[in-house]
Amino acid sequence: MAMEVKEMLFMNTGDGENSYVKNAAYTPRIAAVTQAILYNTVQSFIRENCSSQFEIPKVTSEGGLPLNKGKIYISKTSLPAVIKAYLTQFQEDFISFLKCRSLEMVSNGRMVLIIHGRESEDPTTDRDHNYIWEVLGNAISCMVSQGLIDEEKLDTFNIPYYIALKDEVEDLVKKEGSFTTEFIDLIAINILDMTPESKAKTIRSFTESIISTQFGEEIMDKLYDKVTEIIVEDSKLGKEVTKRVSNVVVLKKIK
Repeated sequence: MAMEVKEMLFMNTGDGENSYVKNAAYTPRIAAVTQAILYNTVQSFIRENCSSQFEIPKVTSEGGLPLNKGKIYISKTSLPAVIKAYLTQFQEDFISFLKCRSLEMVSNGRMVLIIHGRESEDPTTDRDHNYIWEVLGNAISCMVSQGLIDEEKLDTFNIPYYIALKDEVEDLVKKEGSFTTEFIDLIAINILDMTPESKAKTIRSFTESIISTQFGEEIMDKLYDKVTEIIVEDSKLGKEVTKRVSNVVVLKKIK
C-alpha cells in the first residue's frame, strides 16, 4: 500500500542532534523579520472590529518511464513536462488549501502566509532553494554508484516541493476567489554566517523523513555525511548559497 505523504513528510522530531528543533536556523530568522507584518495585520483586523496536502508530483510518461531520470527535483536538465507537472500540482494544492482555510475564517478575517519563493522566472535557475535538492540528489547518486541505493529508486523519486513566484501566488489567490491580497513581498534571509556543517544539519532535519522512506533508514548517516562533504567543498570553491527567499503574504477573507 502506498504511504500517504503526511506519513513521511515531516520535520525530524525530538531534541536530538539531527532534530528540527536543534537545527531550524532559518525559521526563527524569518519569524523575526516578519514580526512587524504580523503585528500590523492583527491591528488592521482589530480596527475593522470583526468577529471572529502537497502530493508527490507525477512526472512519469504515459509509458511509465521516468521523465526526471537521475534527479529528485526540477533541474537544468529537466524536461518541460517535469516543470509543468510540478506547477500543475502546486496550483491544485494551493487552491485546495485556500478553499479549506476560507471555510474556517470569518468575513474580513486575515491569514498570514510565509512560503518559500523565488526571484527568477525560470525555476531551474533558482539556486537559492534548488541547491538543497541538488546537493541531496548528488549525494544519492553517489550512493547509487556505490551500490548502496538501487538506481530505480532514484529515477522514480521526486521531491514534493515547488518554489513559487510572487505572481504565481497572487494569480492563484485571485483564481480561487475567497481572499484578496492585502500585502505580498519577497523577503531574503542571509545565511552566510551558517557553517557548511550547520547547513547540512538543517537540511537533514527537514528532509530525512521523506528521504529515508524512499531509500532506507540504514544509509541515512552515510548519505548525510556525503551531503556535508559536498557543501564543505562547495564552500571552499565559493559556490555556497548565501540567502533563502520567502513570499510573505497577507490575505483578507472576502465578505
